[in-house]
Amino acid sequence: MKEAPVPQWLLQEDRIEPPRDRDVFLRRSADALKYALSKARRVDERNRSRIAFSTQIKLALTLTLILLVSASRNFAFVEIVGAAILVLLASYEPRKLTRVLTLPVQAVLLSILILAPSLFWGQTRALVTIPYKTFISTTALSILAYSTNWNRFTCAFKSFGVPDAALFIFDLTLKYVVVLCDVCLETLEAVRLRSVGRNRRKAQTLGGIVGVAFLRAEKSAQEQFDAMTCRCFSGKYRRFKAPLRSIDWLGAALCASLWGLFVYLEFAV
Repeated sequence: MKEAPVPQWLLQEDRIEPPRDRDVFLRRSADALKYALSKARRVDERNRSRIAFSTQIKLALTLTLILLVSASRNFAFVEIVGAAILVLLASYEPRKLTRVLTLPVQAVLLSILILAPSLFWGQTRALVTIPYKTFISTTALSILAYSTNWNRFTCAFKSFGVPDAALFIFDLTLKYVVVLCDVCLETLEAVRLRSVGRNRRKAQTLGGIVGVAFLRAEKSAQEQFDAMTCRCFSGKYRRFKAPLRSIDWLGAALCASLWGLFVYLEFAV
């Protein structure tokens, strides 16, 4: 019996060449999430920081510095505080110094860009004073964030009398931002790997990613509620009373020195 010939179209190789599409949005979003997660999980470097004060002292010192620098009308006070911060930054390694100064440099450039039109009205003092104060304030916040673990802020805020409801929101936000960033990153990677051809509905793809993150957030909230109910959590945070060390007394003395220098330069000079 003679075999039937194989059709020619079965012997031809199928080549599917989907149109090219740009995945710049997906790649940049994934890179931004990876960078944010790496910063949030960078705990070992914070533990080896040179700032040995307790979290309460560091928080009080940072808030005092920002308040006094913002309210100061005598530029000598701002210069003294700026010189002290530069001395502190000089003790950092180059790699750590780059991470600490990334956001302050961006804030200074933004303030200069906003105040640039003031040169046409002869307001040169504002163009120097405001960016300098911005640099000092943002650098102090950056040093505080770099030298302190996030979970220690809850105890510090409780020591200053922050309500339990605000502490609860702050604590859960810090924890679940990392979890939801992981969910978004996994969803972005899945969308990028499964994308074939040109996607003309990128907004719909973004909506799907946000929707998945919302559903995971709702599920996590219910699981968190059930876990707290089983553990009989009443919504109250205990005040952690730690004895002040000698280095903490030095931080308190620095905070009092800032107030004394501010009052002397503002009212006595």
